[in-house]
Amino acid sequence: MKKYGLLILLLGMMLCVPGCGYDTGGEDSTVTIIKATPTPEPTPTPEVTPTPEVTPTPEPVIEQTASGVNITKQDGVYVAATDLNLRDDCSAEANFVTSVPAGTELTSTGVSDNGWIQISYNGTTCYASGDYVTVKDASAEAAQ
Repeated sequence: MKKYGLLILLLGMMLCVPGCGYDTGGEDSTVTIIKATPTPEPTPTPEVTPTPEVTPTPEPVIEQTASGVNITKQDGVYVAATDLNLRDDCSAEANFVTSVPAGTELTSTGVSDNGWIQISYNGTTCYASGDYVTVKDASAEAAQ
């Protein structure tokens, strides 16, 4: 019987022990709330803007006259500084085509290696010595 009495005593203590010292959350208890920090959204990596390719400078267009003088094609406007003879090639000995009075505006289509200007005059390609023409000043005309 002693064994049964001891066993009952032990069972009784086991039922009482779990309630001892356990905080049930009464009015003196402290509750700690942990707020979860949201995971930040990754910032997208900006796309790389490709560097534009450099536009190559076009090669100058070069023609030759009947006498073999190289003409670099370029547009421009010149003014006859004096009465001026226009010729069919880049030489004072070339055939005379026509003459123009001083102050005549001449549309250039090219410049030769030897200082002559290729002119388009009345639908004809002629040449004038660069010594007797001046470049038309576009800034002076714009100021008027």
